[in-house]
Amino acid sequence: MEWNSEPVEAKIGINFKNSEILYLALSHRSYAQQISEPDNNNERLEFLGEAILNVVAADYLYHHCPYLEVGNLSALRDKLLERERLTKLWFQLGLGEAYPFLGLAEQRHRLRQQPNNPFESGFEALVGAIHLDRGFSQTRNWLVKNLIAPLLERHLKDLKERPSPNKQLKFLGDALLKAIASDYLYRNLPYVSERQLIQLYKEIVSNERQGEYLSQLTPEDLAGFNLEQDIIRVKSFKVLLGAIYVECNTLEERRGFSKTSEWFSKCFIDDDEILRKAIALLLEDGKPQKWIIRHVMGYESKDYNEGRDRFNAVIEGQKT
Repeated sequence: MEWNSEPVEAKIGINFKNSEILYLALSHRSYAQQISEPDNNNERLEFLGEAILNVVAADYLYHHCPYLEVGNLSALRDKLLERERLTKLWFQLGLGEAYPFLGLAEQRHRLRQQPNNPFESGFEALVGAIHLDRGFSQTRNWLVKNLIAPLLERHLKDLKERPSPNKQLKFLGDALLKAIASDYLYRNLPYVSERQLIQLYKEIVSNERQGEYLSQLTPEDLAGFNLEQDIIRVKSFKVLLGAIYVECNTLEERRGFSKTSEWFSKCFIDDDEILRKAIALLLEDGKPQKWIIRHVMGYESKDYNEGRDRFNAVIEGQKT
């Protein structure tokens, strides 16, 4: 639809390349239902944005508060990402009176007082939209400027020594794994609901899977990194992932997240396996095969036969 994104872009200080992503981030489920487009809501973006928020906070704390023990880092991150804080920032940005688009009768000032309100979820969806449209680096900069630095910057200490380096890497790696999984699923499974994405996400980040990732690793997988041997000997996938990100980020800060994501996907993600599990969830939910081929797999009507063959090959576990 035609809409003017400039008022929102002016408030948040970011110009979107694709304003439709911004529109989607501002479309609450109630509004999507009101305009008879129930699937075009911001819940998928909220799923992505929550993970990006978490990793940006962990990244900032890891690099700016090396002197803190992990328990303190976790508590500080939770404080940064409190629902009330996200809601407050939404209104400070000047978005609360008109956004997100709602189909609710209740007044906005009353909604603001509720837990799990549409403003907090709208903020997370906005973060997901910025990440998709402008990239991780700009999203991180925006969050540091608007959310993190105003609260923490004046309290930072000039202390560099780390009391628990591997535990701190594990703290960072945990957030990274969740963000990488969320990012992959969002980008590769369009129209799959937030609920279904969460089911797939839980499997990717599970402790069992992390053990499998470690057992699958080969020297060639790590050949491009200058990792200390004690990092590898720890036998913690989160520690390893955190260390890889730190190295990638040091070499090329703007691409640290994307390079770490690319490495993870190349080494551990089986695209067909993920798609097969997503298809099973969609069929269980009553979605017809034709809808899956068209919307999730991206085949136009003229290419339906090709899409059907690919669908069957994925279901049967054949490599394509």
